[in-house]
Amino acid sequence: MKRFLPALLLLVSIYAQGADSKSAPFVFRLHLSGEPTQMDPNRQKTSASSYLLANLFRNIYIYDNEKGLVPDLGSCTREKSQALVCKLKKDLQWSDGSRLTSADFLRTYKKMLNPKVAAPRADLLFKVKNAEDIYNGLKEVDTLGITTPDPVTLRFEFQGKAPDFEYNLTSFLLAPTKEDVKVYSGPYKLKEWLQGQRITLEPNFNYQGGHPQRPFVEFLFIEEDTVALQLYEKNQLQLLRRLPTLFIPKSKNRPDFHWISAIRFDYLGFGPELQKSDELRKALTYSLNYPELQKLFSSKGRPGCAGLPDSWFPEKAPCYDFDLKKVPKVKTDKTFTLMFSSLGGEDHKRATEWMQAQWQKNANLRLHLEMKENKVFINELQTNPPAMFRKGIAPDRPTCLAALENFASDSPENYIQLKSPEYDKILEQLGNSVKTAEQKKLCLTGVRYLMDRNLIIPLGAFDFAMLIKPEFVGWKFNQMNQLDLSQLHPRP
Repeated sequence: MKRFLPALLLLVSIYAQGADSKSAPFVFRLHLSGEPTQMDPNRQKTSASSYLLANLFRNIYIYDNEKGLVPDLGSCTREKSQALVCKLKKDLQWSDGSRLTSADFLRTYKKMLNPKVAAPRADLLFKVKNAEDIYNGLKEVDTLGITTPDPVTLRFEFQGKAPDFEYNLTSFLLAPTKEDVKVYSGPYKLKEWLQGQRITLEPNFNYQGGHPQRPFVEFLFIEEDTVALQLYEKNQLQLLRRLPTLFIPKSKNRPDFHWISAIRFDYLGFGPELQKSDELRKALTYSLNYPELQKLFSSKGRPGCAGLPDSWFPEKAPCYDFDLKKVPKVKTDKTFTLMFSSLGGEDHKRATEWMQAQWQKNANLRLHLEMKENKVFINELQTNPPAMFRKGIAPDRPTCLAALENFASDSPENYIQLKSPEYDKILEQLGNSVKTAEQKKLCLTGVRYLMDRNLIIPLGAFDFAMLIKPEFVGWKFNQMNQLDLSQLHPRP
């Protein structure tokens, strides 16, 4: 990548110089680490393009850290414990001016549940009556427990209790789409896609509630965070979504520096090769100096702790300690592989190199590091998992269940291949619980199940260090790492 840096800087410099200087402040530029392969939100497998797609496609709600569920395209009420009725706002329109109705939502859900489509996140609908059976080809789509009594009403009937289903209706993954996905429901619409360079968005003025002065938005495709930082400092990006940790200490007092807290459950997982050895997993777990790692990367959350909010537990989130007395003396000549995605950038590379040295020093264990392009990485986890891997979990709902269900026996995200009726029972109880105290207790029970058996090494609470130019205001991040640009506008 380094040999392409001068060319990339020249390209962006020429582009910026060629723009009308008067209009330059009214273009908000940020970057993606990779170029999207397609723009259908219902077919997305990862959150890599979430900042882009969440501003093109919207759902019933949007999530706010303080207010919780905020109506976006509509709002919902519980009819009874096993039904939800949602009312759309009046006169909703697609970006092409056509009417957006409840039928658009239902058509989208049926598309996602079609076994031939194989939508990656169709599981977000599985709480709905017959949805999972339809997806598995066991029932006809007309038996789906969703009806549209009129153009502005959606009624969901659930299989059982679904206490947090409303949060699914904040996700762009379940956003309504037309057959032509070049029509949008969000505050922006696609203006231009220059392959290999950038995507430009323009305001969708058919979206209700957006700021009337919101600017054009450009997403540049930049793989390396250090390259993006150089462009930011040259004023060719207005938002640097991930400041490399090496630059955090000297940037903390800058007026454009922001800590953005996110709910994540990132972890180191063990593949089949290490799942057979409790002693090896313990050695790898307790030989890491977690406080030193926290200091090294200037992180707010301590690695080794479950990276979920303390408010989700009856007490503080559980943690592993650095304790050489707990490290079993394991003799092995093997070199184990630790694999991670290139999406993590230089920070993940530096962190895994530090861990590699710790394991060699404190447990006499050798690990080989492999960084893979994200699609290749996910395919490896699914088909040929390595001995260890680093995986990020960005829950699609701000609930403990959304984080823990990634390790359910039937979850496609269960890369540690846990098959435990006991753990699945904990998840079932958590999914049916409506009392906060009980939910906290079950959340702790689920996390402790994973940690007491050394099935994962959690990597702590997560905060993004970002730089954002002050000439724009109205941008908003939430704890789901969702970026809302509907109120973005130049500073008065």
